[in-house]
Amino acid sequence: MRKFRLLSLLFLAITFIAVSCTKEGPEGPAGATGPQGPTGANGANGPAGPTGPTGPQGPTGPVGPQGPAGPAGTANVIYSSWFPILGTDWTGSGTANQSYTLTAPGVTQAIRDNGVVLVYVTYNNLIRPLPFNDVSTANPITFDFYLPATVGQILLRAYRPSSAFTLITINVRYVIIPGGVAGGRTIGKAAEINGQVYTESQLKAMSYQQVCSLLKIQP
Repeated sequence: MRKFRLLSLLFLAITFIAVSCTKEGPEGPAGATGPQGPTGANGANGPAGPTGPTGPQGPTGPVGPQGPAGPAGTANVIYSSWFPILGTDWTGSGTANQSYTLTAPGVTQAIRDNGVVLVYVTYNNLIRPLPFNDVSTANPITFDFYLPATVGQILLRAYRPSSAFTLITINVRYVIIPGGVAGGRTIGKAAEINGQVYTESQLKAMSYQQVCSLLKIQP
């Protein structure tokens, strides 16, 4: 009987110890914060978001200072296209003195007084500035022009002193350059082009290609 009691006590003790060991105690206080870890690598950029609405227009800024005046250019140069004149269209066709009147509205009184007018013709497949002499024959024909009293006109002339002649069709073009320089009696008519002054005689002495390049016009 005594032995049975000892076994019972031993069983109760073991049970108590097991229950005591499995019972969870109260949560302890939080520990101190540890040091911060290293920064990680940047991730990939995400897709662009949609464009937002346009904001309201801001106020107009102040007006800037006026820039310096540029050199005189060739914006006011007037030039015609090439156009044909039939041989039979000349007044006095078949005689020793012939003429043809060109309508040129750009030849104003101001141009007559200070500007420069250049005229070119195609003759024997060459572009020639007026005046010129056709020396391909024994009896040369002289071509020239002048500005008549009526504004808006250019009068072409073709003549030779001794015998009549008949002209073939020729093409004509004129260039009108406003005078930009008051030359007076010193240099006569002159124009300032791209910052340089050219007299009428200098412009008329240039080839057709040189004039087109200088004035930036299509040949």
